[in-house]
Amino acid sequence: MKEDVNMNIVMLSGDGVVTYESLIVLGAIVLLGLFMGKIVEKIKIPYITGYILAGLLLGGILVALKFEDLMGNLEVVSSVALGFIAYGIGRELVFSKLKNTGAEIVVITIAQAVLTTLVVSVGLIIIGISVPVALIFGAIATATEPASIMLLTKKMKTKGPLTDTLIPLVGLDDAVGIVIFGVMLSIAKAMNSGVSLNFLDTIADPFFELVFSLLVGIIFGLIVALIIKKSNKNSEDKYEVFLAASIFGVFMTVAVAKLGIHIGDISVHLSPILTPMVLGVTVTNVISRVNAHDTELAVDKFVPPILIAFFTIAGAELTIAFLGQTNIAYGAMFAVTTGYIVLRIFGKVFGAYLGARAMKSVSVIRKYLGISLLPQAGVALGMAYQARTDFPSEGVTILIVILIATLFYAFVGPIGVKYALGKSGESRA
Repeated sequence: MKEDVNMNIVMLSGDGVVTYESLIVLGAIVLLGLFMGKIVEKIKIPYITGYILAGLLLGGILVALKFEDLMGNLEVVSSVALGFIAYGIGRELVFSKLKNTGAEIVVITIAQAVLTTLVVSVGLIIIGISVPVALIFGAIATATEPASIMLLTKKMKTKGPLTDTLIPLVGLDDAVGIVIFGVMLSIAKAMNSGVSLNFLDTIADPFFELVFSLLVGIIFGLIVALIIKKSNKNSEDKYEVFLAASIFGVFMTVAVAKLGIHIGDISVHLSPILTPMVLGVTVTNVISRVNAHDTELAVDKFVPPILIAFFTIAGAELTIAFLGQTNIAYGAMFAVTTGYIVLRIFGKVFGAYLGARAMKSVSVIRKYLGISLLPQAGVALGMAYQARTDFPSEGVTILIVILIATLFYAFVGPIGVKYALGKSGESRA
C-alpha cells in the first residue's frame, strides 16, 4: 500500500505537474488575451492585435521565469484552433454561391500566389540571398493567415463582393501555397545537396499531401454531415449534436493530419489546414442550408476562447523563439527581413490587382483585395519550422526572419483587413 502511495507522488511530481502547470498557463493566456483585446479595441486597434500583444508579454514572463518549455504542451491547442479556423473557411465555400465567381477566385488566387513567390524570390536573390534560401522565402510568402480575416469579417458583419471573394480565396490560397512550398522545398534541397532535379520526385510529396488531405477531409465530412442530417431538427438539443459532430470532425482531421498516414515504408504527411477545410466544404454542401446555419451558430459559440488562446499562444511563441536564439547577425537579419516584408506586400497587392483586373472584377475587389491578404502567421510558421528541419544551417535564419515578419504582420495585417472591409462599404457592424 505504501509503495502505491509513493508511486502516485512520483507521478504527480513529474509529468502530471507539468501538465497542470501548462493548464495554469493556458488559463492565464485566455484571460490575459481577452482583457488585452478589449483594451486595444478602445483605441481603435483590432482586438486580434491585442491577443498577440498579450502573448508577447506572457512569452517574456515565461522566459524570465524559465517556464518557456511549458508552451510545448499547448501545441495541440494551436493545432485545434487552426483546425476550427479552416473548418469555418470550408463552411463558407458553398458550391451554389461559387458558380458565378469560382473561375474569378481561382485566377486571382493563382495570380497573387505565383507573383508573390516570384517577386520575393527574385528580390532576395538580387540583395544577395542564396537561390535555395530565396526560393524557400518566396514559397512561404504565399501563405495568408485566415484566422484574423475570418474573425474580422464576422465581427464587422461584412457582406458584399469583396467578402464573397476574400473568404474562399484565403482557403484556396493555402492549398496553392502548400503546393508551391512543396515544390520549392524539393528544388531547394536538390540544389543545396547538388543532386540533379527529378520532376516526379519534386511534385510527388506535395501531390500526395493534397490528395490524401482531400480524401480524409471528405470522408470525415460525410460522417459529420450524416450525423447532422439524421438528427432531430425539432429537438432542443440539436445545437449540441451539431457542435459535437463538428468537434469530432475537426479533432479527427487535425489528428490524422498531424500523425500522417503510414502504409508500410510509405509515409504521407497531410495539411493540418487543408484537411479540416475540406471537412467544412463537404459538410456545408451535403447538409441543408438551415442545418448549415444552425451548425454555424453552434460552433461560433464554442470557438472564441480557442481563438483567443491561438493568437495569444502565437505571440508567446514569437517572443520565446526569438529570445532563445543566439549569435544573430542583426544587421543582415534586418536587411533580409525588411526585404521579405516589402517584397511580399508588393507581390500580394499587385498580384491580386492584376488577377482581379484580368477577370474584370468589380472595383472594390481590385482596390482592396490585396491589402486584405497581408496577415501571415500559423501556416507560414509551420513552413518555416519545416525549412529549419530540412536546412540545418540556413534554417535558423529562415525561421527568425519569418518570426519577425509574422510579428510585423500580426500588427499591420488585421489593421489592413479592417481598413479594406471598412472602405469597401461592406461592414454592417
